Amino acid sequence: MRKYFLTAAAAVLLSAGAANAEGASVSLLGGLTFNPALSLNGGKAGTDTGFNGGLRAAYDLDQFLPGLSIDGDFFYNQSHYSGGFAKRRSFSFMSDLMYHFNTGTAWGVYGGAGLGAVNTDYQSPTVGGDSTVFGWQLIGGIEYNFSPDASLFTEYRYQNAHNANAGLTGVGNTSNNLSFGVKFKL
Repeated sequence: MRKYFLTAAAAVLLSAGAANAEGASVSLLGGLTFNPALSLNGGKAGTDTGFNGGLRAAYDLDQFLPGLSIDGDFFYNQSHYSGGFAKRRSFSFMSDLMYHFNTGTAWGVYGGAGLGAVNTDYQSPTVGGDSTVFGWQLIGGIEYNFSPDASLFTEYRYQNAHNANAGLTGVGNTSNNLSFGVKFKL
């Protein structure tokens, strides 16, 4: 599992290294996590609304295809399980390929997908543990460019990590995340 984290961390560092070039940006985001279902031996555990936060470094690949970018991101989310003291935390490092649709206005629409490493940490009064596995995500959002070098955005992120087995067997980690953020061009 360590190789997944090293690969994802390398992607984030490469994206951040590219941040010194024109076409680079960094984003800070946070929001709400809904229904992060914990699959447990064929069943699902209900959850309360949680929270998320993250950091993304991106580099435009306009020389290959206008609107295309490669992103490296770190994302964290956490939720408590309904009716109990258990909680689930998830840390991920992903490399994303994103496409930004040119609307010809200050408003933009984007979407893409990413692959990387997801660390799931499950804690309850009786059982706990963590595990790092391969994961994937889908991202879609809208942004508003309020200046030539900055924009506000809202995005939805679906993240999935199969067979997390965080201290238990048969554990899967899926989360639905709504985030709000700001992006700065460097």
